[in-house]
Amino acid sequence: GISPNFLIIVPVIIGLVEAIKRIGLDTRYAPIISILLGVSGAYYIVGSEPMMLLQGIIAGLIASGLWSGVKTTFA
Repeated sequence: GISPNFLIIVPVIIGLVEAIKRIGLDTRYAPIISILLGVSGAYYIVGSEPMMLLQGIIAGLIASGLWSGVKTTFA
């Protein structure tokens, strides 16, 4: 099943992607970076289990969508 620990990486992904964007990353690459960071974080937390890839993608998509939705709501 999905590890509840993977939710820990969502705010970390949001922070890292925002930091990378401030350094100069084109914002259209942010979702890709978010997914890559999600997969990397899931591998670190979960290990190389079969669900790791799916959990990482989910975490990256959650981070990307969550940040986008908050910015749209409060901007």
